[in-house]
Amino acid sequence: MKTLRHVLLTSLLVALIFTTTGCAQKSLKNNERAKPSNANTVENEPRYTYHEFDMLCLFYRTNDIATYKKLLPKQFQMPEEPLVMVFFADYYDMDNATDPYLETAVLLKVNYKDKPAWHCVTMPVTSDEARLGGIHYLGYPKIMGDISFQRNTDQFKGTLNLNNKPIMSVTHNTKDHFVTQEEKQMFERLKGLPNLNILNGQVFKVKFGKGSGQYSLLQLSKMYPDALEVKVGKSNLVMDSNAAGEYSKPLGDIFSIRPSKMMLAYYLKNKTVMRFEN
Repeated sequence: MKTLRHVLLTSLLVALIFTTTGCAQKSLKNNERAKPSNANTVENEPRYTYHEFDMLCLFYRTNDIATYKKLLPKQFQMPEEPLVMVFFADYYDMDNATDPYLETAVLLKVNYKDKPAWHCVTMPVTSDEARLGGIHYLGYPKIMGDISFQRNTDQFKGTLNLNNKPIMSVTHNTKDHFVTQEEKQMFERLKGLPNLNILNGQVFKVKFGKGSGQYSLLQLSKMYPDALEVKVGKSNLVMDSNAAGEYSKPLGDIFSIRPSKMMLAYYLKNKTVMRFEN
């Protein structure tokens, strides 16, 4: 059963496009560092093995088609639905040889060979080692950033600062919120989408876990509640494109893409071991 659980749960990362990588770390749980509930580690296990982590994820449509198109590499085509994914992640329980770190990212839905996928356009992290590895081995557009992740019983918040200036924040409230039919449908629509980067000028598919994407994240959380917790709710997204533009013009464009409609937002706690596959 443990093997089956691992295989099924790793499929959620195919759907969510979990990534790897990540200045000073700030990870707060009621103003304290998050504590892994299962700190069992294995000697000599592969680097960047993820034992437990938390995430904030939100998905939104945008009407800023011009900027969206400008950010797409030539290898990709504009999707029928311009959909943006933003996430914050706190990888606080890693293998013995890898320091915990945080990251955040903005991804755009794209078409590649007439099929939908995700493409990451920026990924700030708090670990320079994770930044370099993500760039050179996985093709992620990683930069260093100052990232925090705050937790309370029913409210969560992720923040990103660059050059000591606030760039982006997501506040997520789960109080008295139950999964709607529209949210269930959105979880279904998101499952199985691959994550495609550009590595050495070529399209590169990131493989994190061995799942097939058969189940949605919401389904998996119902099947294995001891290993996976999902809390849907309402999220508020704040972005400062002017401050981002002072860092670089592309970042100014990325953080200028505003929502026209929020589609889905949730907090995730994952307690199943994950790692990248060759």
